[in-house]
Amino acid sequence: MPEVFVGRQPIYDREMRVRAYELLFRSSSENRAAFVDGDAASSEVIHGTFMDLGLDRIAGDKTVFINLTRNLLMSEGILAFPPDRVVLEVLEDVEIDDDLLAALRLLNHKGYRIALDDFVYREGPQPLLSMVDIVKVDLGQLHNGELEDQVRQLRSHKVQLLAEKVEDREQYTLCRDLGFEYFQGYYLCRPNVVRGRRVTTNRLTVIQLINKLHQPDMDLRDLEQTIANDVSLSYHLLRFINSAYYGLSKPIESIHRAVVYLGRDAIRHWVTLLALRSLKDQPTDVLINALVRARMCQLLAEQGRFLSLQDSFFTVGLFSTLEQVLQAPMAEILGELPMSEEINAALLRQEGVMGEALACTLAFEQESPDSARRFRDLDPVQTGRLYLEALAWANELKEQMGI
Repeated sequence: MPEVFVGRQPIYDREMRVRAYELLFRSSSENRAAFVDGDAASSEVIHGTFMDLGLDRIAGDKTVFINLTRNLLMSEGILAFPPDRVVLEVLEDVEIDDDLLAALRLLNHKGYRIALDDFVYREGPQPLLSMVDIVKVDLGQLHNGELEDQVRQLRSHKVQLLAEKVEDREQYTLCRDLGFEYFQGYYLCRPNVVRGRRVTTNRLTVIQLINKLHQPDMDLRDLEQTIANDVSLSYHLLRFINSAYYGLSKPIESIHRAVVYLGRDAIRHWVTLLALRSLKDQPTDVLINALVRARMCQLLAEQGRFLSLQDSFFTVGLFSTLEQVLQAPMAEILGELPMSEEINAALLRQEGVMGEALACTLAFEQESPDSARRFRDLDPVQTGRLYLEALAWANELKEQMGI
C-alpha cells in the first residue's frame, strides 16, 4: 500500500511550550520539501492530515498551521477544517484583491484564525492586517534594525507576532525581548516527518458524489448508499467523524449515522477535500470540460421542457468525459455503473433526447456547423447563449473547488 508523508515543525510560546505545529509538504521520509505545484503540495498536506493520518496522530490536541495558496483559500473544502484546531496561513505570494478579501472575511466569520506568512510591513494600505490574527515574521529577510522597525509598525495592529526561522539563541532572545508571542526555527526544533498508509479514493466515486451534492433534490439515503459502496470513502468518512474535532462520547460506526449527523453541507465540504487530491492528477481542462458539458445538458433540459429529467441530463454531460478521466472504454465503465438504459444510450451512441443534448453540446466544442447546434425547437443563437452560461458556471465552480 502506498505511503503518505507530512512534515511538522513545532511552534513554541514564550514559556517554551509547544502550542502548535506547522504542517509541511514531504514526498518521502527524507525531511526535505521538493515540489513545483503549490496547489498540489498544499492539497497533499491537507489530505494526508485529515484523511490518511488523522489530525490527532499528527498534532495531538495542538493547533496546526497550514500553508494555503489562493485557489485553496477560495475553495469550499476549507470549510471542512475544524476552526478551533487550524490556523490558515496566507502565503506571501498570494494575489490580494477584492475576491480574496471577501473569502478571508467569510473565514473570519466562520471562526477561523488567519496568519500572514513571511510578511514584511510596507508603507501604504495594509488591508490584510485588519482581518488576521497572527503575523509570521521571517527573520532571514530583515537586517540592521529592520526587525525593531517591523515590530513597531505591526504593534499598531491587533495581531500576535510569530518569529520564524529562529536560527540561534541571540535571535531568540532578541525576539523575546521585543515581545513576540510565538517562535519557530531550527534553533528550537527542526521539522520531523510523520508517515503512514495512504488509502486511495476512487475518482469515479468522487465525481458521482460531486454530481449528487449539486442536485437540489439530493436524497441523503442515496448519498449514504454511494459512500457505503466504496470502501475507501467509508473509511475516510468514519475516520473524519470520529476524530477528536467532533468529540463524540461514543464512536459512530455506520455510514447511515455519519451522513445523518453531518448533513448535506458538511459532507459537501468533506467531499471537496477529497476532490482536492483525488482529481488533481487529471488535466484541468478535462475536469472543466466535464462540468461544462454537464451544465449545458442540464440547461438544454430546462429550456426544452424536460424538467423532470434535468438531473439525468446533467449526469450524461458529466459522465461523457469518463473515458478520458478513467482511461477505459465507455462500454466497460458503464458496465460497472447502475445507469438507466436511456443514459447508456446517450453516452454510448448519442441516442434519445439526452443523446441529442449531448450531441448539441459536443457541436460547440468541435466547432460544428450551426445545423448541429440545434436542440428541439432551440436555434443555434439560443443554444449558443446557453453554452456561454455553462462555461461561466463551470469556471465559477472551478474557483470554488480550487481545481
